[in-house]
Amino acid sequence: MQKDINFNCPNCYSNKYKSKTTMGKKYNDGPYKDVVSEIQCSRCFMDIPSNLSENINKKFLDDCRKLWNDVYKPIHKLDAAKCSKCYRYYWEIEKFLFKNKISTNDIFYQTYNPKKNIGDLVCKICDPEAFKSS
Repeated sequence: MQKDINFNCPNCYSNKYKSKTTMGKKYNDGPYKDVVSEIQCSRCFMDIPSNLSENINKKFLDDCRKLWNDVYKPIHKLDAAKCSKCYRYYWEIEKFLFKNKISTNDIFYQTYNPKKNIGDLVCKICDPEAFKSS
């Protein structure tokens, strides 16, 4: 059972959330280095650092929104999973799937790209057949 939290999304102003997850030690410096957890908004599907969205005094909401938009969001977008075909970010894909009542489990698969020496992500919107069980 999910514990109720006081959530305010600095991205879309919603107070409803989907889930809260603990972050690993991905960042050694910058604003994300002290972020312990993120909360996924149930309206915009963006993962928001809990220090900007959880139990924030109402008089500081505008400050948190400015900090999100000016500092955290640009970094978040740089590292966010994105489809290599349609270039949608994970939150745009999850929102589309949710609105169309399509399961949001496994929204990407990965293909090897020899030019990059790493994998490319392909989303469930671009290749829905790849996600059907046989």
